[in-house]
Amino acid sequence: MGILDQFQRPTGQLGRCVAALMNKDHYKLTTWGLKHVIIKLSDVILDVGCGGGKTIERLAKQVPQGKVFGIDYSPDMVAYAKEVNKEFIAQNHIEIHEASVDKTGLPSNFFDLVIACETYYFWSNLTDAFKELSRVLKSEGQLLMINEMIKDGVYDLKDAVMIEKTHLQLYYLDEIRDLLQSVGFIEVEIFRKKGSPWNAIVAKKT
Repeated sequence: MGILDQFQRPTGQLGRCVAALMNKDHYKLTTWGLKHVIIKLSDVILDVGCGGGKTIERLAKQVPQGKVFGIDYSPDMVAYAKEVNKEFIAQNHIEIHEASVDKTGLPSNFFDLVIACETYYFWSNLTDAFKELSRVLKSEGQLLMINEMIKDGVYDLKDAVMIEKTHLQLYYLDEIRDLLQSVGFIEVEIFRKKGSPWNAIVAKKT
């Protein structure tokens, strides 16, 4: 199994290398994406597909009166993220669990914000995932999806080989908007970084 096979579900020592790479390479993307939501000091936040755990760490620092949860369906990534955030976990400021996006096992109407950075590509069913994320969000809570790749008839064709080798499933942004609206999300906004495939999607639960 090569490194490109690890992006879907990082495992073992090679998976830990991927996690460290994600922690470094996703920083600028995450910084750009987070500008599209307002985070309050007391927010309770869920990071879906938390991977290497650095996004959870930075979110925890932004919500000193709140709490951050992370889920990942790779047990090795859960263990890695727990190592990165062991101090915050000891303070009960962070919790990290092994779970899938369509079956989080988390309480209903619980989160102010759900973040999914560089992860929807690997979800087996977007509709089921969006239903579950809507369930765990509070009324008027927000979902933020941050993505460095895009299906637009240009990027996805140019990088078709890489997309196939990393087992990605890309969707047009309008498709994602329609699916979000079909499960009850409102005020779906789509942002593109000029001259880049980077995109962010913000949706509010009714």
